Amino acid sequence: MAKKLPYFSKASLLLLIQLLAIQSGSFTNAERIPEISKSLKDLEESQKGQTVQGLREVKHYLNKYGYLNYEYSNNFEEDEFDEAMEIAIKAYQTFFHLKVTGKLDIDTIKQMSIPRCGVPDIMNGSVAQPQFSFIPGKPIWPFNKHNLTYAFVSSTGPNVNVHQMKAAGSYAFREWAKISNFTFELTGDVGNADLILGFHRGEHGDGLPFDGPGGHLAHALPPTNGRLHYDADENWTVGNTVSRNQIDLRGVSLHEIGHLLGLGHSQNESSIMYPSIKEGQKKRGLSSDDVDGLQSLYSSS
Repeated sequence: MAKKLPYFSKASLLLLIQLLAIQSGSFTNAERIPEISKSLKDLEESQKGQTVQGLREVKHYLNKYGYLNYEYSNNFEEDEFDEAMEIAIKAYQTFFHLKVTGKLDIDTIKQMSIPRCGVPDIMNGSVAQPQFSFIPGKPIWPFNKHNLTYAFVSSTGPNVNVHQMKAAGSYAFREWAKISNFTFELTGDVGNADLILGFHRGEHGDGLPFDGPGGHLAHALPPTNGRLHYDADENWTVGNTVSRNQIDLRGVSLHEIGHLLGLGHSQNESSIMYPSIKEGQKKRGLSSDDVDGLQSLYSSS
């Protein structure tokens, strides 16, 4: 029997670290990002100049998704609403088409409470555009590589079974194949698969820990790393009907595969590459924004 390959080789770990740096814009506080509280009611209407317990969690949230970078300033760990935080909140409000107040108003807090993709909205100082955007540096799969193989490797089990998991992946890959030159093939040869998809909990070896139900749903790394991780603690569903407390695995898979192919986030709420998806929301199929983005990225292939 062939020796089983480790999940990450030393070379792939090095590449992963480099790609994480690209996604976050820096290594700033990469190992100390607590998740935002489930209830932010006590922070409503907080504004510059105030000190309110819990604001540091909002700073970590804004840092994680690319809006705030304190480098190694002690302000990152304080509950002080400073100028840098106000600027970051204004950028966040602008991205999500909220009223730009610079305060933690109720609409901003509601948006922060919506489950979302773990990939930042701002990378290397570049803000996602109202239409499609690309990962900084525009990483793509080689022009002569049109068939991508994929496999499933999980460190823990989700609430969906293997058949449902594969059905969701097959659906999502098929939708991207329809509008591109790519074909996607499920393989049992994990060691040589181009794309590895799987479910994990908490800290799972890539520096992007999951946070349990809600919040950070999934994340994917751009070409040619090919890793897509889902939070196993979410209440996933693949059904035709998505209940109020469920997360649509097919829709999230569509979004994350866009990252695997090199697309960034879009401010266009109808786009599958919009970073947030509500519990109970059924969002399937690609918009013209998604189609134009992928075809533009690979226009020379």
